[in-house]
Amino acid sequence: MGSKFAIAARLAAKQHGRVAWRQLVDARVDRHQIQRWLQDGRLRAIHRGVYAVGHIAASVQARYMAAVLAGGAGAVLSHRAAGYLLKLLRLAWPPAPEITVPTTAHRRRPGIVIHRVRALHPRDICVVDGIPMTTVPRVLLDLAPSLDGADLTRACHEAWVHHRVTPKHIEACIARNPGKPGAAKLRRAFGADVTLSKLEDLFLKLVRAHDLPAPRTNIDVRGDKVDCQWEEHGLTVELHSYRFHASRHAFESDLARRRRSSHIAYSYGDVVDRGDATAGELRELLAEAAAG
Repeated sequence: MGSKFAIAARLAAKQHGRVAWRQLVDARVDRHQIQRWLQDGRLRAIHRGVYAVGHIAASVQARYMAAVLAGGAGAVLSHRAAGYLLKLLRLAWPPAPEITVPTTAHRRRPGIVIHRVRALHPRDICVVDGIPMTTVPRVLLDLAPSLDGADLTRACHEAWVHHRVTPKHIEACIARNPGKPGAAKLRRAFGADVTLSKLEDLFLKLVRAHDLPAPRTNIDVRGDKVDCQWEEHGLTVELHSYRFHASRHAFESDLARRRRSSHIAYSYGDVVDRGDATAGELRELLAEAAAG
């Protein structure tokens, strides 16, 4: 009996403490033994045919792994749930489990959002932290119809930051999935600028209020993302938060030093409290760059 349960424990150890009935049967665990383990508490039912082994605490990964197991053969985590684990979406709470399954799978599972497709291309499937899921480009393509433009642009930005996904990867995914809704919207979002903080929004508002040329925001410059850049002027501005310095005086002094060098940096105080002076300085810098 002990050795049989060890089989279940080994299977679950690779799957965040979760195991499927079919996996136990495939491992030659007797069906009656499974029932006894359920009765004595060594297995706990999570979904129909999916169990928690022992008393391993629940986690987001365990919850999502259980959903994939409940989906049956060919099921993968997808859409918002995959976007959350892949750090593409900034959400206050983990979204409901969401999976994609072959159209031949007709099952329904309470608490799980299920999408059915004829087949996923092998290059649109990966395994992250032991959980089968759709790849970053496929997640973006799946989410494109339901996200608004700003949220989709931010997700594309996070895809580059965390996974170095480029337009080339996006185009390859679109080519593998012809006719899928959201392709054109995703192309636009991947090429669009994005703001990632309140300070960046305030800075752009300042620029518009003083009728200055609009910069590109959060773009790739030689492999690095920069906050704001006037490409035709060769001018780059970084926006820095006070919370990373020991004191406001040290923070403001550091930014002043940076501005005396070739690196231009502004703080919240520069943008909000001294906005007119900052705009005047920017106007001079842009004029000098244009003249030079």
